[in-house]
Amino acid sequence: MVQEAVRPKFRGSQPLKSKVVPRYPESAEREFQRVARAYLKLLRDSLKDHLPAIMAAYKKERHGDSRFDDAQDLNREVREEMQKVAEELEQKIAAFGLYEFVEKVGKMTQRASLREWKRVVRETLGIDLMDDYYKGDFYAEALRRWVDENVLKIKSIPAETLGNMQQLILDGFVHGMPMREIQKAIQKEYGTTKSKAVLLARDQVSTLNAQISRQQQQDAGCSKYRWSDSRDGRVRDCHRSLNGKIFSWDNPPEMWYITKKSGKVMTGRRCHPGEDHCCRCVAIPVFDIDTLDIPMKSDK
Repeated sequence: MVQEAVRPKFRGSQPLKSKVVPRYPESAEREFQRVARAYLKLLRDSLKDHLPAIMAAYKKERHGDSRFDDAQDLNREVREEMQKVAEELEQKIAAFGLYEFVEKVGKMTQRASLREWKRVVRETLGIDLMDDYYKGDFYAEALRRWVDENVLKIKSIPAETLGNMQQLILDGFVHGMPMREIQKAIQKEYGTTKSKAVLLARDQVSTLNAQISRQQQQDAGCSKYRWSDSRDGRVRDCHRSLNGKIFSWDNPPEMWYITKKSGKVMTGRRCHPGEDHCCRCVAIPVFDIDTLDIPMKSDK
């Protein structure tokens, strides 16, 4: 029934390329970045409260008589203060509602992906899709797994950062770094952590969008897609070179990068659009009349 309804859109048995490019879910990415920044602010606030005590311990031990004993004392005091930060942070995290925030972002991504898929089908094939079909077990499970994985990833950030900061302080003590340099190093570590969290948000939204898009297209009988980059200055050379080319869902292209010394370096890593690190590219479906199978909305 679906094939007969859309047959006039095809020229015989030739594949039909989508007339529109699915939009990348930028609003979901921005929301996830906002959540990541708000979450990291909890760490910043807790550090701000305890940093004076840590720096006071550093100053006191620097003027000790035995560097070995001082280092041990400093290690103990810093560890105790960092433990207080961790405990305080755990309470703030519990009240933050991280799971609910991440779930909201996941649902935003899912809705955006479905909205774009419906637009592609309507403008290319001239039919409307059943909404309920895309709320089935696969999509519900994919969303739940994505939320669980990302909550764990975000939760692990503060513990790793606190460990790095503790090591920075101890290394600074051993090498005789002044307090001002230690404080700068701590601020730099926090800034690096914040940047990583923002990149994580971008990467994970693109990953979920890519996963849902692939399932939608393969469910519809699309065995191939056309690569579309995001058409801005952030597109890496490899992805720009793939723009407009057609690939099989069973055979993703290999990724590469350029170095001044070696030129083009193949990574051995194969990715579909959105699967590479922080990739905002999308897959434009190529429809095949012989394999087309779409849950078309009934006129009744």
